[in-house]
Amino acid sequence: MFTFEEFEKINKSHWLDYQMQKNYAIALKIEADYYLRYGTARCKEPKIGDIVEYADEYHVYKYAKIVENLYYENESTRVCICENGHSYTNGKFFTTSGGAFHGMDKSALQYVGEDVNYVWTWGCEGPGANQGINVPLKVNKWIIPYDPQKIKRSIVEFKTGKTDEKESVCIVNSDSWMFNAMSFNSVRAFEAWAKYVGYEYHEDNNRTWSPQEVITHCWTSDNSKPTNGKPLKVLGNGYVHDGLVTTEEFRIIQWWPNIWYPGKQEPAYGTPEYHKKIREYEKYASNPMGV
Repeated sequence: MFTFEEFEKINKSHWLDYQMQKNYAIALKIEADYYLRYGTARCKEPKIGDIVEYADEYHVYKYAKIVENLYYENESTRVCICENGHSYTNGKFFTTSGGAFHGMDKSALQYVGEDVNYVWTWGCEGPGANQGINVPLKVNKWIIPYDPQKIKRSIVEFKTGKTDEKESVCIVNSDSWMFNAMSFNSVRAFEAWAKYVGYEYHEDNNRTWSPQEVITHCWTSDNSKPTNGKPLKVLGNGYVHDGLVTTEEFRIIQWWPNIWYPGKQEPAYGTPEYHKKIREYEKYASNPMGV
């Protein structure tokens, strides 16, 4: 059972004190009805509302949820898992919207402990704008084992066309197929960058991929500037910056400064100084190592 203070912390918004007390009573009833219908976290059998961590070829889903049984009653070994969704319950019924939905055999799930599933329901004022509350339900946590090194977080595309008489290369993150994370005007430029930042890539079925993704962040103050970064030319807001790159286990982060200093401003469009910046951009946009 969760305390009133725990409940209030995750639902504090426009509610008055007396309304929050009523909402807490609703949440306790939801919790009791849910456990009566589906069992508590002590029941070591996969059930509706439990959290499942698993992965497909491109993503890790740490908070997938077991949802309604979309299969026939006699398929008792099958559960339906929503990889990314939000749940609603009134204690007697449980529904999850989102997707995608996948059928899994229970034998694939391994119990790893307990977790909290925050499910949504109407508050004391009934249906209406901003009238929902979140109810923390203690549930089981399961995992379907996977190898994080084999997940294709980004794809390296070697273009067949030519750019400036050189083969071009681009990196596309698997969670945003419509946008290039990085591009290079030659294989040589790509290889120099990859070696410098620690980007790992492999070939599988004639396609080159990496277990890492590539993203760009900015620091907005001297206090938020990375302290363990390596110098790198980074693009931000159309200009070349003296930035940094940091490497995490499955992520390459390129940082650039987005800080305003008194007396310092970017050159105005059309000025010679601006065109000088553009020439820098053209030099480093697809070749941050300058090779």
